Amino acid sequence: MSTHSESSDTKSTSVVTPSQSQETLISMANLLGRKWHLVILHQLLTEGAMGFGELKGEIEHISSKVLSDSLDRLETEHELVERRIVSEKPVRVEYAVTDRGRDFAPVVDRIHEWGVEHVLRE
Repeated sequence: MSTHSESSDTKSTSVVTPSQSQETLISMANLLGRKWHLVILHQLLTEGAMGFGELKGEIEHISSKVLSDSLDRLETEHELVERRIVSEKPVRVEYAVTDRGRDFAPVVDRIHEWGVEHVLRE
């Protein structure tokens, strides 16, 4: 079984090898398997850019350390979130979803919908 992808500029077909397919799924499991990643992405996609304190206040039960580590991973490893400096003095930053993160929004939305439909019923 091969997966085909179509470029918006050209109609070229590329075959994804089984090894590439497995690597892709492992990378997705790494992203999705982190407890807070989807929660953070959903919050930023829903509410827009937020400061650290504001984000922490909106996400129940997350520690500052875990939020900081998660934001760092989402920024550096996955490139789904970006850190913007809003003001120099005092230093204030906000976090926003990148273009790549917005491309991921339908996945986050569908996972959320599935969870509401199937997990909340249990």
